[in-house]
Amino acid sequence: MFSVIRIEVESRFAKARAFFSSTDTFDGENAAMAKGVMFVQVYAIYEYTVKSVTRTAIDAVNAHKHQIRDISPALLAIVLDAELNSLRKCSEKTVWEKRLHLFQRAFSSDQIVLNGSVIPHDGSHFRYTQLEMIFKVFGINRLAVRRKAHIGRIMEVVDHRNLIAHGTEPAESIGRRYTRQEIFAVISQMRSVCLLLISVFDSYCADVKKHRRT
Repeated sequence: MFSVIRIEVESRFAKARAFFSSTDTFDGENAAMAKGVMFVQVYAIYEYTVKSVTRTAIDAVNAHKHQIRDISPALLAIVLDAELNSLRKCSEKTVWEKRLHLFQRAFSSDQIVLNGSVIPHDGSHFRYTQLEMIFKVFGINRLAVRRKAHIGRIMEVVDHRNLIAHGTEPAESIGRRYTRQEIFAVISQMRSVCLLLISVFDSYCADVKKHRRT
């Protein structure tokens, strides 16, 4: 499962690097635009990775057919997504009935069914804090990056992509702030971020004990 994601991610980064290498003869505004556009492309690969590893992990946990009462408390945030949403929207008349149903489900012998469309988030739209939230929900107790410097790189890529994608700044305006060597470093570091995510979730899914209550 994760090997397929890894191959796709490596392919996308290789193509991004090859494209940027081919722009070495550009000058002026074209050169600046090429550098700015790379933030959009690198962000796209990063978002693909986050979504893919999360959904694949959900599928893998489902495949083990745990009972709800045996699953780790943090994973209940996904398992009970429908019940939690229902509780948030219910009226005073039904709130206690829904509370009872929620806790009955949490300790039931029903087989878990994690909703593959649910990706834990904190409203930050794929900034580092969302990675932290995803790791918390899956009970993964480690940094979501290899190096703390990569935290700032993620924030930088997300912010620049948003500025360009939302029309706040043109790609060439962002690109003028960077040398070509710095853009190659962005590509390399974000590749490292993505490959780590794949590796961490691959290991997590292979160890059934990590899905269960301790």
